[in-house]
Amino acid sequence: MSIEHKPVSGAVMITDKEHRIIRINAAFSALTGYSKENLLGQPSSLLYPEPQQAEVFEHPELESPENEGIWTSHINLRKKDNSTLNTVRTTVSASDEQGNITHYIHIIEARDTEERSSSYDQNTQLPNRHLFKGILAQEQENAKRQNFQLGVLLIDIDNFKVVNDSLGYSKGDALLRLIAERLEGQLRGNDVIASLGSNQFAILLAKLAHPEDASLVTRKLMRTLETPFDIDGQEVFVTISTGIVIFPGDGEDSESLLQHAEESMYKVKSEGRNSYQFFKPSIQRSAINRLSLESAMRKAIERDEFVLHYQPQVHTHTGEVLGMEALIRWHHPEKGMMPPFHFIPVAEETGLIAPIGEWVVHEACRQTKAWQNSGEAGLTGLKVAVNLSARQFSDRELIAKIRRALDSVGLNANALEMEITESIIMNDINSTIKQLELLSEMGLDLAIDDFGTGYSSLSYLKRFPINKLKIDKSFIDNVTNSNDDAKIVAAIIGLSHNLNLNVICEGVEDSDQHNWLKTHNCNQIQGYYFSKPLPADEFESYIRNKNRS
Repeated sequence: MSIEHKPVSGAVMITDKEHRIIRINAAFSALTGYSKENLLGQPSSLLYPEPQQAEVFEHPELESPENEGIWTSHINLRKKDNSTLNTVRTTVSASDEQGNITHYIHIIEARDTEERSSSYDQNTQLPNRHLFKGILAQEQENAKRQNFQLGVLLIDIDNFKVVNDSLGYSKGDALLRLIAERLEGQLRGNDVIASLGSNQFAILLAKLAHPEDASLVTRKLMRTLETPFDIDGQEVFVTISTGIVIFPGDGEDSESLLQHAEESMYKVKSEGRNSYQFFKPSIQRSAINRLSLESAMRKAIERDEFVLHYQPQVHTHTGEVLGMEALIRWHHPEKGMMPPFHFIPVAEETGLIAPIGEWVVHEACRQTKAWQNSGEAGLTGLKVAVNLSARQFSDRELIAKIRRALDSVGLNANALEMEITESIIMNDINSTIKQLELLSEMGLDLAIDDFGTGYSSLSYLKRFPINKLKIDKSFIDNVTNSNDDAKIVAAIIGLSHNLNLNVICEGVEDSDQHNWLKTHNCNQIQGYYFSKPLPADEFESYIRNKNRS
């Protein structure tokens, strides 16, 4: 049984198959008083009454089922202050592909009416302001210890009074429940949503990579509310105004964070509603720039503003150009030619990498076929290498999309090489092998990109149907003056040859590096020593000049 980790509003504890606690969320800490440091690695039985109290209290953990499933039980928990908390515990068992139970997920909710009413909103059944502040305070402590960032969204439903006045309070409550359900469905498993009363919600975003990412979540929440709600046959449209704060930086405690988020939310209200505002102006500007970049990228796809440049891949010993790597550039109408590091990270975060990546594959195939059809010496037998992003590699339609690109221009699959980074292929070994096998069966060449920077196991490497290893530039930079890097590169070259794989080194920038790689029998090299990435017409000229020489 596989478990989909959806966001939950209650306290969560995860135990391994031996019932040792391996994870708790901030809501569990707020409910029981225990921190992660108190519980992780401990047997979950310490949370339950002593064995002599067994006739009074149930002990599901001590009678764990052998079979996987979902079950609910009433159980008392011992809080950190040694008081007893009466709860409803829903437990889900999770298993691996062989059917062996690996862990249990326990969702704990206070059964005691007084305890629950003091911690949960009675309409939406979400944590209320009191519990949310406790959860936020606990997560702030975790953020300090582990050095990560938090985001807090304070959401106000625009013009909600009109709904109450026109439809009545009971239907207004029903609408709030539906809104809560939609918002919750867009969150990650470790995010927390709460109802602050009236028509306001708060969301805690844990472990933000960048403060601006909070705006991506906010826009996703705004989009999910665009579809109208049906309240007893009445179509109701909903928009939201959201204030955003980041910790650390926008407040020292949960109260100040919520206060500053509220200030930002009311600023949105004063400026016309249906938007969001960061408390800190610099982050707001950065988020606006990201939004502008995303919007411009969408238009760039429609307007054919993306172009490919091609960097030669050269035989180490003969100097013959064997192929080229296709590298995307954006010919921005105002900013000129933009390299990928300016826009690819945002494309990956927003999902635009999927259509952009599909365009890259098609354009690389089209140009390669055009060079084949030219009949010109040096251009007809080239193989083009294209990078696959993580999102593309996990796309169930990847094989069909590549097949369409090849068929649409009449290019044989053996003229196309797909480069997949080491970190992507090590993410899920079994799925990786299946996907690589499907690609290989098409007749494509497969290369592991950035090899040496990840965590590849040699035992797995033998199982991958790959043709080439590409050694990361970071090793080549110091290959002639760092004994450690030289040993690593020499070992990878030797490993590749022992596995009957070609090896290519990227980032070759001078003759010393070239000569070292030639001495150690590297098959191919790529880098500025030979050529920078070139537009298609300049790449043709480069090949012609090499032929003359």
